[in-house]
Amino acid sequence: MLVRRAALTLRLGAAAFFFAAIALIIKPGSAAVFFGFLPKSLSPELLWTLRIMGATFLIPALLGPLVAAFAGERGLRQAAAGMAFISLGISTTMLFTPGSWAWGKLSLIGLGYIFALLYFYALRGRGRNR
Repeated sequence: MLVRRAALTLRLGAAAFFFAAIALIIKPGSAAVFFGFLPKSLSPELLWTLRIMGATFLIPALLGPLVAAFAGERGLRQAAAGMAFISLGISTTMLFTPGSWAWGKLSLIGLGYIFALLYFYALRGRGRNR
């Protein structure tokens, strides 16, 4: 059960990273406005930084399904534990970022905490499956 839950959560997280990466690469201005940035504050440097961030998001989008498909139980446990703490860290950091409280920012914070809970739920079966 642990293997199936962790693999499914990794695949769902990879899909979220993939869609975020595509949005950041193709339309970084729209993504920035969705996050709460004012349209007049969008500089070319910020837009290119968002594009680079989108390209970086392609890494977990690719590695999540690979780990889910080919890793054993120990690898899935380690990946799920790492991603749980990364999701918590990113979401908590986003709480303290400056800027307005836009729906995009709030939804990303909520999505990050939901994924952290999903990873912890996937790890819940660890003691029973040994």
